[in-house]
Amino acid sequence: MTTTSNATAISDLIRSISLTQRRQINQRLTATSHITDQQAMILSFIGAHPGLIQKQIVTLTQRRAATVSALLKKLEDAELITRTIPANNTRNKQLFLTDQGQQVVSDFTTIRHDVQAPLTAKLSAKQQEKLIKYLNLALQGMDD
Repeated sequence: MTTTSNATAISDLIRSISLTQRRQINQRLTATSHITDQQAMILSFIGAHPGLIQKQIVTLTQRRAATVSALLKKLEDAELITRTIPANNTRNKQLFLTDQGQQVVSDFTTIRHDVQAPLTAKLSAKQQEKLIKYLNLALQGMDD
């Protein structure tokens, strides 16, 4: 194989793995909590950073403010988050998980673990270490 075809094969495999995992996660999430993996990732971020503001979500997701606003509205309507107005800044609402939102994050974490586990099931610990090393080298090459 040539370097170009190796790069294409590696890229295609990484994309296939990512898409397969995302599909499996979404199937399980929508069956239990009726949200997508992207919504669950936003909930996870809010859970890890309680009190953050919408602008921080916009920066994280690299989405338009209106898109994030609509997403947060859906999460609020589903009673997964609350938006509170701090006394010292009425322009920026702080975001917090509800108990139900915390449960979705917990479920999402379990689902991700379950879906990711088969990825390394046929690799020895040493092979896993080497794969991580090689993927990190590949990622560093992307930054050059």
